[in-house]
Amino acid sequence: MNLSIRPVETNRDLSRFIRLPWTIYRDDALWVPPLIHDQKRFLSFKKGPYFEHGKAKYWLAFKGNQPVGRIAAHISGQYEQYRDRKTGFFGFFESINDPTVAQKLFEHAEHWLLQHGKSRILGPQSFGLYDIAGLLYDGFDTPPPILLAHNPPYYRDLLEHCGFIKVIDWYAFLVNKAVNLDPRLWRVRDRILRRPNLSIIPLDPKKIEQAANDIKPIFANAWKENWGHVPFSEKEFAYMVDELSQVLVPELTFLAYLDGQCIGFSLTIKDVNPALQRANGRLFPLGILKILLHLPKIKKLRTIAMGILKEHRHKGIDIAFYLNTIEKGINMGFTESDCSIIVETNRPMIQALRDLDAHCYKTFRFYEKTTHGRLQT
Repeated sequence: MNLSIRPVETNRDLSRFIRLPWTIYRDDALWVPPLIHDQKRFLSFKKGPYFEHGKAKYWLAFKGNQPVGRIAAHISGQYEQYRDRKTGFFGFFESINDPTVAQKLFEHAEHWLLQHGKSRILGPQSFGLYDIAGLLYDGFDTPPPILLAHNPPYYRDLLEHCGFIKVIDWYAFLVNKAVNLDPRLWRVRDRILRRPNLSIIPLDPKKIEQAANDIKPIFANAWKENWGHVPFSEKEFAYMVDELSQVLVPELTFLAYLDGQCIGFSLTIKDVNPALQRANGRLFPLGILKILLHLPKIKKLRTIAMGILKEHRHKGIDIAFYLNTIEKGINMGFTESDCSIIVETNRPMIQALRDLDAHCYKTFRFYEKTTHGRLQT
């Protein structure tokens, strides 16, 4: 059957682009369908927060009239400003297990990026590093927590067949309620909490906007040395706050203040993926009811972000964040928490998690390739 690659140009095309994963994952019981309404907004050139500074192009692969793959190529203005101007990105990659389909999709993405002056293609990022990013490389036997990638194991073979090589790995760690903590950690936590003029308090749900304003500069500061980090644009940050505020667990989200200045935070959300899975991508007419009915049954958390100003690190504040989350989370009836994603070069954070008896249960890999620009028609 003839293979063709077609650009996404109409609303109908975009709908097929969004719905393609239902074909790829039809037999995958762990896959969590994204909400179609959210995907339309996120991918919209007019409404998507990424397009405050970025640009993109989408393609679908067809065998006959049947969609069998998709890809996006995109360029980040933030990355150009804070990192380099030679790198473009791919994301939203999905494909049947056919190297030819993947090869053709990547040819179109690379050609478009080369036309826009990019000599390196990096990904997957859909769109930013703090959206769903990285290829699930190890850990296929457990469901994906909220906002983490999930894909078939054969994707890594497709990418490597197309000439992509590893750039870096990021890890997800899991802590369960049976955690065996070293008693010395509690003594460190208690000593930290006795420090004069230091307070570690849970988030007041009535003050989310104020907390977001406190967190934003810490996030920019704490992650700036991490691989691939670029600051959020104003629109991206507002979008993130809006999205996360719907799944935040205020009692398990902590802010540290020293002399009235916020110096650190730990952000924990409820892993609502098991509830979202029941909606099958649609909120109406019954999806939202299915989600609401299942939410009380969820016992898993995700500590999605933690940041401490550089001058206040290595003083035990991170331990206080972790222990407060574990202690109160168990008291609230949660049984496990995902801590992710942690870049492989962040050895202090990885060691801190190992000290907490956490185990690495998923690996996400980022790939790169030099763009060559050959487009076979």
